[in-house]
Amino acid sequence: MARRKQNGSPLDVFFEILLLFPWWVTLILGSGLWVYLKWQPSPTGFTLEKPVMIWYGLQFLKWSCFLAAFISGIKTLSRKSLFASAKGIEAIRAMSWREFETLVGEAYRRQGYAVEETGGGGADGGIDLILRGKGQKVLVQCKQWKTVKVGVKIVREMYGVKVAERSDRVILVSSGAYTPDAVAFARGKPIELVDGKALVALIREVKGASQAVAVVPSCPVCGAEMVLRRAKRGANAGDAFWGCPRYPACRGVVEVR
Repeated sequence: MARRKQNGSPLDVFFEILLLFPWWVTLILGSGLWVYLKWQPSPTGFTLEKPVMIWYGLQFLKWSCFLAAFISGIKTLSRKSLFASAKGIEAIRAMSWREFETLVGEAYRRQGYAVEETGGGGADGGIDLILRGKGQKVLVQCKQWKTVKVGVKIVREMYGVKVAERSDRVILVSSGAYTPDAVAFARGKPIELVDGKALVALIREVKGASQAVAVVPSCPVCGAEMVLRRAKRGANAGDAFWGCPRYPACRGVVEVR
């Protein structure tokens, strides 16, 4: 979804609403108006008569729909290209914060969520995405931090935002990692911490079943096809890893890359 302008004119707000729809929806609407108006007599001049005003209004709506369809289509192609380029953590960390936010939004969009890019976070914080779907409203903050771990203060702040916004849960997505205090604070709360490794796993998962199968490793101990798991305790709590399906009989582990 497009970013909503906080203090735009009515026309800005109207166009932002059009951009919320998929490109094909506004294209169909614009085409329908084009067909309808083609068979309507065009006014000879501009007057304040109601039929004339409606005619010009529909013309404006038609061209607005075509423009929105074009912009949405370009954005869709751009998101798909960016998503395809995210083949590993290094590629993700090389992105700008805006590209990172777009990537995260596309990952959840492909999970079936309606994604609103709020534009409220920027490079350093705030609510970046609002996910709606599956009966939930989810707030997402993206942290494109390459070296610094996300601390407990930020997790506490997001929990406070969740309460204030009355959302169902919050997700923090980082290209790096979280401090042990941050992981401890999130435990047992409607807070999901997605680190760089888990994000790579999520992207691979939503890219499709065939691609997902191709990247599933075999257990280095017994050779069985491994399953994606998440550490529940210890220094690596919250991190994703490949574990052997025969655990505890086999304790083979492969790091998510």
